[in-house]
Amino acid sequence: MYYSLSKNLKKGEFAVPSIVVDHLRIVNENQLKVLLLILGKAPRNLTIKQIAKALMLDVETAETCLQYWVLTGVLTQSETPAEPAKSKEEKTEEKAEAKPQEPKKFVPKSQTEKAEEKAEKPQASEQKAEIEYSRPSSSEIATRMDESPEIATLFRELQAKLGKTIGYDGQCTFLLLYDRFGLSAEVIFMLVDYCVSVNKTGYSYIEAVGKDWALQEIDTIEKAAEKISSLNTINSFWKKFVAATGVNNPKPTTTQLKFLELWVVEWKMSFDLIILAYEKMTENTGKLNFKYMNKILMDWHEKKYKTVNDVEVAEKAHTDAKKVTSGASSEASYSIDEYQDTKAYKKPEYKRKYV
Repeated sequence: MYYSLSKNLKKGEFAVPSIVVDHLRIVNENQLKVLLLILGKAPRNLTIKQIAKALMLDVETAETCLQYWVLTGVLTQSETPAEPAKSKEEKTEEKAEAKPQEPKKFVPKSQTEKAEEKAEKPQASEQKAEIEYSRPSSSEIATRMDESPEIATLFRELQAKLGKTIGYDGQCTFLLLYDRFGLSAEVIFMLVDYCVSVNKTGYSYIEAVGKDWALQEIDTIEKAAEKISSLNTINSFWKKFVAATGVNNPKPTTTQLKFLELWVVEWKMSFDLIILAYEKMTENTGKLNFKYMNKILMDWHEKKYKTVNDVEVAEKAHTDAKKVTSGASSEASYSIDEYQDTKAYKKPEYKRKYV
């Protein structure tokens, strides 16, 4: 992300726009340092990391200071570096150098070309989905805060819950959850409260969890409470699992979390049964493989095994049945002596052949 002076502000050789004077009473030392650095380096574009390093600030503090000046309209924010404003002489030269293009001749397209062009063009629904999940700009966030007191209140409450100032990334994340994913302010607060409880407060993680909740239609306080209860159950299970197996992951991965939710919450399998599946997995593969464990547990679930004893009894019965089968096949189905006593048996006679 790059920051530069808005084009509608007067710029000079380190001149300070008069609008900044109106904010001198309320800005802190770091906010003023950040702005002066950008003014001094203009028209060069600076990133957050460059600003933080130059002023010996952490990135989060630098981002918070920048967002203040963005929201007041002094700075603009963009994903790509802003081009410096060109003088009238430069514009005149560019215009003179530009050569008029010859008009293209119209060539009718074949049916095949039309079909290919139609296939390459994104459908309206695809375009809508892309717009629907695009990140809001700083001005859009400011507008929504003015329009909805609930959003402004939500930002203040989340700021208190997280214990830090919410910059653009945080505001963008929470507004996405509210406006685009359709989660209510209460559900968003419960979601963030859960993330704080598990020490995972990164905005990318919060957004991923929120998107997952939206897809699962967890859009009420009751559904959110039920989901959080399930997640707390899984987290407690994971602590026991790590202690019993020695797995060094402090938190389960996203894929592991989905398997655990299936085994622990949906199938309600006991801890001992899952540990038995883990032991069988390590015996056969020698490594942690949740997909392999899932195959074992799915087989037991379909056979309605609830305890370790159920599995052991079934395996013993299977082993005994194999012994009986293999023992019966190893015995002869007839007796040689009994056969020789029958009339059908004729003692072979050997005659010497002469040459």
